[in-house]
Amino acid sequence: MEIQTQEILNRLKEAKTKENINECMLLIRAFGQEWQKQLEDSYREEIIALLKEKILEIIVSKGDILDKSILWAYGLFEGRKSSKKDERFMKYFDFCSPYVEDSNASYYERLLFIEFASAALLLSGDKEGSVKFFFSKVIYLSLRENYMVELDPFTREFLYYYEIPVEWILEIQREALKWDDFSKLDDFTKKTIFLWNMHCFWNVKHYFNHLKWRENFPVWLDCLKGLLEQGNLDMAMYVEFYIYHKFGNSAQTQEDWQEYNDKVVKLVEPYYVEYGKNLSKCKASIGGKSGEKIKIALIKDRIVENSPYKVEYSLCKALMQNEEFAKQYELVVYSMNYIQKSEDGIEAMQSFVQVGVPVVCPAYQLTRQHGYYYSHLQKALLIRQSLLSEGVDIIIITGTIDCADFLLATRSAPKQIYWSHGNGRYDIVGIDERISHAIPPTTPYDFKSFSVPMDIERFYNPPRDPKLIEAERAKYPITKDTVVLGVIGRLVKVDSDEYLECIAKVMKKHPNTIFIAAGSGNIPVIRDKVEKLGISDRFFMPGFVDPHVYGHIIDIFCNTFPMGQGESLSEFTHKGKSYIYTSSDGYYQSFKVANFSKELIELKHSKEVLIYIVNLEQYQDGIENWKQILQKKDIVLLVKRQFKDVIKNIDTKNCRVLFVNDDVKIPILADLTFEIKNGGLFMIGSNRRLVKKNTFRFLSYYQDKEIYNYMYSDFMIENKVIFEEDGEAIGFYTHAYTLEEYVLGLTRLIENRHLRNKIGNGMKLLMHELGKVRGELLYKDMQRIL
Repeated sequence: MEIQTQEILNRLKEAKTKENINECMLLIRAFGQEWQKQLEDSYREEIIALLKEKILEIIVSKGDILDKSILWAYGLFEGRKSSKKDERFMKYFDFCSPYVEDSNASYYERLLFIEFASAALLLSGDKEGSVKFFFSKVIYLSLRENYMVELDPFTREFLYYYEIPVEWILEIQREALKWDDFSKLDDFTKKTIFLWNMHCFWNVKHYFNHLKWRENFPVWLDCLKGLLEQGNLDMAMYVEFYIYHKFGNSAQTQEDWQEYNDKVVKLVEPYYVEYGKNLSKCKASIGGKSGEKIKIALIKDRIVENSPYKVEYSLCKALMQNEEFAKQYELVVYSMNYIQKSEDGIEAMQSFVQVGVPVVCPAYQLTRQHGYYYSHLQKALLIRQSLLSEGVDIIIITGTIDCADFLLATRSAPKQIYWSHGNGRYDIVGIDERISHAIPPTTPYDFKSFSVPMDIERFYNPPRDPKLIEAERAKYPITKDTVVLGVIGRLVKVDSDEYLECIAKVMKKHPNTIFIAAGSGNIPVIRDKVEKLGISDRFFMPGFVDPHVYGHIIDIFCNTFPMGQGESLSEFTHKGKSYIYTSSDGYYQSFKVANFSKELIELKHSKEVLIYIVNLEQYQDGIENWKQILQKKDIVLLVKRQFKDVIKNIDTKNCRVLFVNDDVKIPILADLTFEIKNGGLFMIGSNRRLVKKNTFRFLSYYQDKEIYNYMYSDFMIENKVIFEEDGEAIGFYTHAYTLEEYVLGLTRLIENRHLRNKIGNGMKLLMHELGKVRGELLYKDMQRIL
């Protein structure tokens, strides 16, 4: 510490130029916050006094100006006890202040005044005010100027280095977006304010995906309403996109998406509909001249190799390899060119072309010409006109974004389909059909499901050099007894108090565990939480990683809640590893509010298997499977009292019949549901037991969803030694309905290496076979949808 302090003092004493001063600022930064915080008061005051004198002597007195590098001395002032203002520098602040918003000055000239004023304010002793002033003024400066080459990295580095609270930036944004002032700005400046918050502040490491961004939602909404009422639809679309980006990245539940739909989508909907009345109409119906293929446009926010891309590419590849589909349909991918999120990836676009699916970017020239400041309305119109000109019959839109809202609400094709990748609450006029490869839980809408045969070798389990895996593993304290818990994905999903508390509870019980939370996001916030939970020394956050390397390092994937991971979990299961997750299908909540009696609840938690037959009144002698299903004494057949006379004439074998009141919700109470059909008794629906029971044996009688008929009744039964563990399917040990079950389930996997290996190997085999079945059913699914 003394060496660093003496070095700074000596350099300041010897400083003769502005460059010498700036070199000292770099040293102050390089020596780190620890040095700044532990600096003795006498040395701190000596350095500050010397810095001020040299600045006055070398820079200001010679007519030169101060720049933003002086702000790196912020840490020296932060630990200062004295609060007395130095009026010598306030006069320079007062001089510069009027010019920072002078519209007659260039952006660069305004930046010079902002830097000078902020540095002067810091040197006067107002450390907090200097930072707030600087960032509250630069947000009005264009992002298209050359100075951004230095200003953007400075912003990100400074805010992160000194851990400036995100609340300061939120306060700055709230002030800038007050409608009375904001409404008077030109559209270029309005866009600039939002761009600063999205491109600069959003990318500060401890602000990225921070949940506190949502606190400004009411202010964003006020701006959106005001712009719509003014008739400024283009700027309104710009703001809607911003809201979607910030809101969507922090949405953790379907209720969050419902709030977004109610307050944003339904707000803009009538304006898009009204605007669309003056636009050209799309073709009236699907199809054209005899022999022409039906044209389908898959419309994406941008084409990059993210999780949705993997599903969409796999779907396109499988469809184009199907001769029947290729004969009838022409498939095209459209990019909405949201360059604010990222540029379209050349390799991602080429991958579609290579499987026979062309890529169209109608707004490419627009975004090239105007950059981040392009017109969202003009872009939407260009895309819509392309769809009409090309005679597109069906559009499939994957995003709930402003351009998507516009295309749907203005009717851009005879048939318009929304493809959900997780949002089950999106609702806007113009949606004709809803589809999903993974139907969102608790959605009020009718979704048609379809199967996507993923390109496993490319996306789920591509080869990785074992040496690379071992090199990454060596970065962590992993021994032969260590069990590596972890998750891969956006850290906003990890930033859940309930989730982290469950992880901490398990880790404290098992000192042989470590946790790796791999992904980008608000690391400092999570670090603070795990420190309070007492697991920080064993909790690692390496940032963005190669999931196909870390998938071989993590032993148990601990899925997040309330917002679970998506493709990253699928990628992990294909590597032969175990996992645990909480069920989000809403069943347990339905069970809790069903008001079952104490006796029925105890029965539900017993070892007895509760069976419900939905159409018992259709029983006939000689029904296939009847005897085999009901012959065991651990079976309880649930029957409503209204069927008491019917059951007298039915051979119930060895099972116990339990009559329940007619108002009891038997479908929720039952562990298994059966239906009499096709001359037999068959299991349908999901397995809904809350405790471990002997239910694997019933899989052979499953006959319901086509994709699972073969998987359950044939494949898993034939491979019983792989998929059964103590009477249950191995999948039972991977899910939990409650936090307590999550803790118990994770504990069981940590303590039982045999079980977690069996789950890993079994699920890998199951996923591989399921991929084959999905491929066989895909064309049938798409025919049903299209």
